[in-house]
Amino acid sequence: MKKNMQQWLVRPQSKLGPVGLVVLLVTASLVTPLSLDMYTPAVPHMTEHFSATAGAVNLTLVGYFLFFAVGLLVFGPLSDRYGRRPVLLAGVVVYTSASGLCALALNIEMLIAFRIVQALGAGAASAVSTAVVKDAFKAEKREAILSVVQVMFVVGPVLSPVLGALILQVFDWRMTFCALGAVGVFCCALAVLFDETLSQEERYRGTVLGSVGQLGAVARNKGFSSFLAIVGLYNLPFMAYIAVGSYVYISFFGLSELEYSAFFAVAALLTAAGPFIWLKASKYMSARRFTGILLAVALLSGVAMLAVGELSPVLFCVTFLVFALTEACVRPYSTNILLSQQEGDTGAASSLINFTHTAIGSAGMLLAVLPWPSYVFGIGALIVASMAAAGVGWAALLKSGVPLKGIKGGSSERPRAQASAGSEPQRSAR
Repeated sequence: MKKNMQQWLVRPQSKLGPVGLVVLLVTASLVTPLSLDMYTPAVPHMTEHFSATAGAVNLTLVGYFLFFAVGLLVFGPLSDRYGRRPVLLAGVVVYTSASGLCALALNIEMLIAFRIVQALGAGAASAVSTAVVKDAFKAEKREAILSVVQVMFVVGPVLSPVLGALILQVFDWRMTFCALGAVGVFCCALAVLFDETLSQEERYRGTVLGSVGQLGAVARNKGFSSFLAIVGLYNLPFMAYIAVGSYVYISFFGLSELEYSAFFAVAALLTAAGPFIWLKASKYMSARRFTGILLAVALLSGVAMLAVGELSPVLFCVTFLVFALTEACVRPYSTNILLSQQEGDTGAASSLINFTHTAIGSAGMLLAVLPWPSYVFGIGALIVASMAAAGVGWAALLKSGVPLKGIKGGSSERPRAQASAGSEPQRSAR
């Protein structure tokens, strides 16, 4: 098995090997959902512990989310200029150090500041890990690797609050950050063994500001931006569910905290099958057809939630699970298609992919707490609205003349690591 996987690499890893590289990528991808969502069960304890207002404590969450997005935008392009390894190493070291400092925070101001530093490190690790998939693996194997890596973005936000709650059963909130620091130490050890995947010849040779400016060059690729906006809409209702799911199960349906955790855990485990459903389906249909089917199924799941989701927690969970499975299915191959639109500037592309998912997910968390008739109705309405918009956008993109490698040009076409027309990266200084 290990020997077969070795053939998947176009950039060999002398110390990590292919399996170690996958473990590094998965761990780096898991850092973000763990850091954001494993901490949420401890938030109610923070106001009393620090004698702080709820608004001040909330800044430990909002600040993390905001500066994680900043980290995504800054460090991905920098990795195109300086290489993946130094940026990854710096990111995981900063993240690990900040996690330890969070555990030692003496007041709420210190915790907010350390969380911001922690978020910047996580943003660097997340942006680089996606870029490394394209650098290191053969084009025909990327979807399999992305299926493993991207599932962490789906399962992580669901399982993390459960893990955080379990920690709080035995320890206080500081142990949550100790656990995050331990994850960081493990990631650091793997990052030290990581061999550079971006050669000197492939790097951006302009200024530092110019490397960050490559975000604009990538964004101007209409195929990339249009498809990213469409698949990014899945994050809106998904993160709305993460934001208010506990209220639905505990306050609306009257379940205990343990029962609520069980529903969350079951949904997470079943959702993990999503990426592998695509790998199986890809043998029989194109990404173009599969995307249309997923959008239709997701829309119907929202309609079903509006119709029967309020009747029982089981029906609510099942209708959401159908939607979550479509989101998990679309993640790996859509990321591969998006990366395939650019021959170079992979760090900038991965930054924009992760930033867009994060930004749309943030909007979903804000919309979730609007004065809906019920949170169940709100989540269902957001699924219907976002998937209807995505469906309209998908139909318009297919009818347009905008090139999109891996989708247009035939049912058997698969994404390849080539630039689409008009998307040639500028590798020299401007």
